[in-house]
Amino acid sequence: MREASKLERTSLGLNPKSKYYIIPEGEKTEIQYFLGIRDNAREININSLIEVIPIENDEEELGQSHPIRKITNFNEDIKNNKFLYDNEIDKVCFVIDRDPQNFSEHQYDDFLQMCKEYTYKVYVSNPTFELFLLMHDDKIFDIDRIAMLENRKVSNSKRFLELKLSEIFGCNKKNINFEKFKPNIKKAINNEKQFEENLMDLKNNLGSNVGILLDEMIEN
Repeated sequence: MREASKLERTSLGLNPKSKYYIIPEGEKTEIQYFLGIRDNAREININSLIEVIPIENDEEELGQSHPIRKITNFNEDIKNNKFLYDNEIDKVCFVIDRDPQNFSEHQYDDFLQMCKEYTYKVYVSNPTFELFLLMHDDKIFDIDRIAMLENRKVSNSKRFLELKLSEIFGCNKKNINFEKFKPNIKKAINNEKQFEENLMDLKNNLGSNVGILLDEMIEN
């Protein structure tokens, strides 16, 4: 399949598009954000040689959000020719939460090792993706970092970061409204640098490296 796809795509021009498969752990927040990136690619100035492809869960995959399970599902999809994938020019990007309550340290290490073996890329937010969303506003620097990292429940249904997301952006993780974040993507990329970005150190430290992915896709 790889050779056929490569021939097909190079025949269309000297510079075939690279497909960036974005595979989020969650079923709502991350997929909404990256669908927004895809749908506004020209306005955001995504490199014209990159095709952003967020992968939404199939109905049978709902509830199977664990990162290791996501690798298994994606590999099955490739084997079944669901996606046209050339590992020489395409990129598989797993966007996951560190979320210590549901993702143990040894599972984190195992996941990174599996992705390394398959040459997949990993983009982590510790503790959750809401942290990266908050980086779209400088008000994040006024929020207590320990409270953000602990991300405790503050009500029956919301944790600390989701509450702050609601306070600053007037939205929740089930309906983020991408338009609120679109103007400040470069701000988020820059603000992220004031937190942890190293993939290994994100296992225990507050931060994200999602901005590194966006910075790579956006033309300077």
